Amino acid sequence: MKKHIIFLGRLGLIYYSWLTLILLIGLIIAFEGNKVIVWPAVYLCLAFIAIATYTSLTSYVKETKEACFLKLPYRKKKELSQKPKYIKQWWIFKIYRLEISKYDILTFMVFSKKG
Repeated sequence: MKKHIIFLGRLGLIYYSWLTLILLIGLIIAFEGNKVIVWPAVYLCLAFIAIATYTSLTSYVKETKEACFLKLPYRKKKELSQKPKYIKQWWIFKIYRLEISKYDILTFMVFSKKG
C-alpha cells in the first residue's frame, strides 16, 4: 500500500523551511509592490504551489509483501532493508521512524483514518 508522507525531523525542517521561504519572499514582494498585480510575486507564489504539489505527490512509503520502498522528492526511489518503526499516534496522524543508514534517520507522519 502506498502511503503519502510528511517528513519530519531535521530533514523535514530544512526542506519545508526553504519551501516556506519561497512563499514568504513572494508575499513580501507582493505587499511592497506599488502595482495592482506584481508579476514576480505571482510567479514566486505559483512556484511555491508547484513545488508543494510535487512534494506531496512524490513523498511516499510503499509497503509490499516482499519489500518496502521510500521515495522522497529530492531522492530516487529506494528499496529499504527494514520496515518503518511505529512510534505513536496523535489524533488521525501516525508517526513512524526509519533508519535509512547509520547517520540518516527519517521521521515521518502519515495521515490515516481510525478503524
